[in-house]
Amino acid sequence: MRIGLDGMDAHFYVQPTVSSRIKTQDVDVIRDAHLQLTPSGSISSSKRPDFYWKEVGVWDFDPVKEFISYRWSADPAPFIVSQDKPQQPTFLFQADRWGFQPGRYEGSLRLSRTAEHSPLTKNFCLIMSENAVKEIQGGAGDRSIYFFRNDLPKFASSKYSGCYVRETD
Repeated sequence: MRIGLDGMDAHFYVQPTVSSRIKTQDVDVIRDAHLQLTPSGSISSSKRPDFYWKEVGVWDFDPVKEFISYRWSADPAPFIVSQDKPQQPTFLFQADRWGFQPGRYEGSLRLSRTAEHSPLTKNFCLIMSENAVKEIQGGAGDRSIYFFRNDLPKFASSKYSGCYVRETD
């Protein structure tokens, strides 16, 4: 996942892979996407952000500058998933006038499907260090984007317990 600030608004970029695990001729329609992030532990009394699905985008990589940038590609809209065509959209969620503070957050990404199917939900945790918060706040003016990962070997300790952590921590 990628996180940033645009002025005073928190941006949360998520790029899930949505596919069908069983062979079927039927298609599924993802109607809506919801992101929830709840401060926990020492920051549990903090204000919970109210994220909304702002848009869908794509990542552009400039190999000369070794720089990745984001650009808009579509407004929020339903999309089709079939067994032979998995989807990997980049959702941009925004929380107006909200910023991160150091601590642990419990999150979930919920994709609403057609009425016949229950939503798809992925729970996760995010650990925001003091350095990561300062870095994100420092990049608010130029809309910088920061990578958070949960799969690096250095984050395998129980301190991180599989949570997403700023890759430079």
